[in-house]
Amino acid sequence: MAADPRSPKAALLRLRFQSLEQLRKHLHVVDNATLLFIRDPGLDLPGGSTALLEIAFDTTEETRSVRTTVLARAEGLGLWLAMPNARFARDMKERGLMQRKGRRVGTDRFLRLTREGGSEHMVLMLDLSLAGVRIGGGLPASLSPGQTINLRLASAEPGEPVELGRGRVTWVEAGEAGVALDRSDPAARAAGAKLFQAAEARWRSAREVRHLDACCKPGGLMDPPVPRVRVDGKKVAST
Repeated sequence: MAADPRSPKAALLRLRFQSLEQLRKHLHVVDNATLLFIRDPGLDLPGGSTALLEIAFDTTEETRSVRTTVLARAEGLGLWLAMPNARFARDMKERGLMQRKGRRVGTDRFLRLTREGGSEHMVLMLDLSLAGVRIGGGLPASLSPGQTINLRLASAEPGEPVELGRGRVTWVEAGEAGVALDRSDPAARAAGAKLFQAAEARWRSAREVRHLDACCKPGGLMDPPVPRVRVDGKKVAST
């Protein structure tokens, strides 16, 4: 089924930790999915809905944005969020917070990707910075680093630029790709900056939850029981 560029926007959540070590302790890998609990009894999102989660830290200005699905509710405590694979948990545990040149913000916008041969594909923009974007969902199988592509918004809102212009694929991994935008083109540079500013403005209203100070002490984690996940993602069973 083709993606619908008019899909409702995802909820914006921010989870703040004191350090990367605390985050690592709360990442659970179950059936190749990464699970993370967000403790907020007042957070009311339906199961299966999408949430963009920005993970922030007291010890660094670096952040990470991930697209998640509401997996299960722990009554009176909060929600379990799921990422579709174990990549995020692996990256955080093995690579940590690699320094980036500029701030990135999570997005849930659909793009039309056009290749040099003329073929067009609908993809999802997962995050963006002033210099580039991370895309996923529906990538052409033969996409590889070094290729040149053109990107445009599938559905622009009033005042938004439609064309992001040309970009160069810098990496492809696990169904996602990084694209460096052509900063030499003044029109494309201005369009990218305008879209970045709009995305950053949305995050100012994100709901922020802080990791409990009492957690991660010698007594252990304060997460509720981890739910089990079917590989196809259709059902959840409590442990």
